[in-house]
Amino acid sequence: MQGNNSDLKTAYLSLGSNMGDRELNLKKALELLQSEDIIIERCSSWYETSPVGKTDQGWFLNRVVCIKTILPVRKLLQVVLSIENKLGRVRREKWGPRIIDIDILLYEDLNIDEPDLKIPHPRMLERAFVIVPLAEIAPKLVLPNGELAIEAAKNKFSGQEILSYDRKRC
Repeated sequence: MQGNNSDLKTAYLSLGSNMGDRELNLKKALELLQSEDIIIERCSSWYETSPVGKTDQGWFLNRVVCIKTILPVRKLLQVVLSIENKLGRVRREKWGPRIIDIDILLYEDLNIDEPDLKIPHPRMLERAFVIVPLAEIAPKLVLPNGELAIEAAKNKFSGQEILSYDRKRC
């Protein structure tokens, strides 16, 4: 990575998969991220989560990562979308099954509300599969609503199941 430490920006990404070899899909996505001017600083544990929005599909394998990057946020979005494309992501229906889903949750303290990019992620506070792993790697992170991640993770997240990943189940 070129540049110095003062050029590095912090971002948090959520990764999920509920098609094919979910674990392999997430591992490949992380490998591809690291080859794109991105340093993966911290990774959460893996979590199996019930689908949200469209519930008649398989469970997801999810994790959250903290990254450091020299990429501006728009370039990071291009990289994320390119990785999803390389891994075979096809957008057929909103909240439908997917090989890989990578969302930019936070990028420094930016607030962006554009048709193709919303930061902070507009639904992150409503989703156990985001907040629980985020709190694991950044418990004292102040979220957009002013709450600490560790406190937000105590939310009951009605109707959402989240389990520690046990490879023996898959």
